[in-house]
Amino acid sequence: MKTLKTLLFICFLTLNLSIVNAQIKIGQGVTSPSDWVDYNTTGIYVDVDTKSCGFTTTPHYLVTLESISNKGFHWYISGVPSIYNVTPTGFRVYLRWTDAPSDLPTVGSLNFPNPLRASTAKDRDWVIRWTGIEMEDCSPTRINSNEAGTIFSGAFGKEGDALPQDDTFKIETEATLDSYKLFPNPGSDIIRVEYKGRIEKHEIYNLNSKLLGTYHSNAIDIKKFPKGNYILKTYTSTDGVITKQFTK
Repeated sequence: MKTLKTLLFICFLTLNLSIVNAQIKIGQGVTSPSDWVDYNTTGIYVDVDTKSCGFTTTPHYLVTLESISNKGFHWYISGVPSIYNVTPTGFRVYLRWTDAPSDLPTVGSLNFPNPLRASTAKDRDWVIRWTGIEMEDCSPTRINSNEAGTIFSGAFGKEGDALPQDDTFKIETEATLDSYKLFPNPGSDIIRVEYKGRIEKHEIYNLNSKLLGTYHSNAIDIKKFPKGNYILKTYTSTDGVITKQFTK
């Protein structure tokens, strides 16, 4: 028995050390049934406030829908895992009946009003229970290695539009291109690019390959971005596309 307790203590200690080393911050909470708002003529939404967690970067949010008084029927709902307006301080969740929009005045044989209204969610005591996990971003699931080097694939063009799969770009190291410099890195307000050739434009992406902005100045304002890691793509007339990772 003592041996088992010792092993459990060691495992617990190891887990705690791993969490500290990874700098994990976990926050959680639950909305109120009265927080739901009617959305157009199709459904409802709720804004989830996570400011009290003090996240410094956008965490990974996990959400579930439940009826706190077990009045149920939330399994007829769609949209729960799809969250919007994600920031370190909150996000939004939209809900609707699974068959909405519909020409039918009710949903199935339950005779629930269609579209879904905030009053129904309040009467059913529906809430969003959420967890936010903030730690070092290991999400370059889109980054793969091959013989040509590290390829950041599946990039996005204008916001929300995926580029063709062959539109990939190489992440250069500082030593591979002496004529190009990005500084300061990490930066807080302004990052600057020095390059001996002609620059056409710069693009900034997050690590989920989403385009955050296009810039035509070599002094790039990053004050609006939350702390984290980003990708800068510089389009040149002589060296093609130069890609660097930077941190704010």
